[in-house]
Amino acid sequence: MAKTNWQYGEIVTEEDFSQLGQEVNEATAGLAVLEEQLGEAEQSSKAYTDQQIQLVTATGIPKLVTYSYVLAADQQGQIDFEIPLETFVKETDTVTVAQNSTVLSTERYSVVDPKIVRLAEGVNIGTEIFVQVWKNVAIGPEGAISAAVLANDTVTESKMADEMKKDIPGGVAGYDAFAMHLADFTQQIPYAMTAGSANAYTASTTPALSALVAGVAITVKFHAANTGVATLNWNGKGAKAIKKANGSDVSPGNLKLNGVYTLRYDGASFILQGEGGEYGTATASEVLSGYTFGTETGIVNGTLALSGDAVAANVLSGKTFYNTNAKSKVTGTMSNNPSQTATLKITDSAKPTKSIPAGYVPASTITAQLDPALASKILAGNTIGGVAGTAWGVTTITAGENVKIINTSPQEIYCGGTTPVARSPQFKPKYPGTIRIKFKFNGGSYGQGAYARVYKNGIAVGTLRSVIGNPNYFIYTEDFSCVAGDVFQVYAWGNGVCEGGYMTILDIGVYAQDQFPSYFE
Repeated sequence: MAKTNWQYGEIVTEEDFSQLGQEVNEATAGLAVLEEQLGEAEQSSKAYTDQQIQLVTATGIPKLVTYSYVLAADQQGQIDFEIPLETFVKETDTVTVAQNSTVLSTERYSVVDPKIVRLAEGVNIGTEIFVQVWKNVAIGPEGAISAAVLANDTVTESKMADEMKKDIPGGVAGYDAFAMHLADFTQQIPYAMTAGSANAYTASTTPALSALVAGVAITVKFHAANTGVATLNWNGKGAKAIKKANGSDVSPGNLKLNGVYTLRYDGASFILQGEGGEYGTATASEVLSGYTFGTETGIVNGTLALSGDAVAANVLSGKTFYNTNAKSKVTGTMSNNPSQTATLKITDSAKPTKSIPAGYVPASTITAQLDPALASKILAGNTIGGVAGTAWGVTTITAGENVKIINTSPQEIYCGGTTPVARSPQFKPKYPGTIRIKFKFNGGSYGQGAYARVYKNGIAVGTLRSVIGNPNYFIYTEDFSCVAGDVFQVYAWGNGVCEGGYMTILDIGVYAQDQFPSYFE
């Protein structure tokens, strides 16, 4: 900083002059910036003053001034739009709003701090929102109601609507044409979800339908499937029948849960749009199983016997059906064959066959039968392939004397025990029935007693046999019932008091009336 406390007679140096010059230059630059700031403040003040002057008359009475803006939604479902007017005051200014040329009622939007227009429902990206700000005027049915004296150009709501129309594309004429279109329900189709009960549906749209006249249409999403004849009551205008294009009532299930349908009123009933009127003559039994076709009561599955939508090859020749691809009635081409009932006779080792033609075949029976000449090759008592057998054969054994399976080796039994100590070979029949067992038994060598008995599967079943002394031989015969696989043996033992002697069992045999010894193992 330059020196300021100079004394008389002091010498001023070159450095003092440089410092002083620098400070003078800085002061000059500061003055220039200040002058620029003052100029900007003056302009801003003048602009604000000019704006405020526009808002009042020469006598200071509030003057009606409007500002119009077109705002475009830049987000899907957007509800908030900022008013670009800097001097907007929510408490004193009035806002009117239009959406895509339609003036909205005050129930469909509100103004929130600081200066946001908030719609009751979100809009799509690109939707144009027209906002008009009316300065210094609180609008009511008769104009401003603020207890203040207003200028002569204060307007009523109807006047404001006319003024706003001028800012809408097409002006007043364009707006009025659009309004007429909105008022004509025959030129547009509103959408609604049904309510009420299944078969007695209701629907409500906003704005409400003014009159149920011929030609009006509505698209509805059904909240419940119908179970029979159905009606629709739109905006309380009375329940009217829902019918198909051919005039028939809807059948159960025609109106699906969550299905979306368009209905147009013909002056008496609501007619389903897009409903076919021709279904042909095919029935379920004439369409292949797994294939579907249209009927008066809806889509039906064929029961004829295969799978997808019916095509001509799946429907009987001469029968017709409605084809969804061709969108017309089509005649089937499937061959209709006669019954294929037949009997196939087996005469030898060859395998008889029968060819079934392609196409529809009614219920038929193919019977396979043996040639009667084969009877001699089938066991008597058996019928195979319709032929009774005549060949002789045995399946049940009978006690007798024709077959003898014998063991002639003596089975010696030494004394000294009271339990079986000797056993014959086993005999096992392969078939159920009755067998006869014989055996020859002698007493002990020193005259002591001896015992023998037939056992089946290890259990005593025969009569207890006994002999005393030697050579006392006895032959015992006894019949026993059996099943395949039973095990038969002859057991023998002494009386427990003999001294070194023994008994013998010999000539053991099993007999049956059968010429085939192979029936025993």
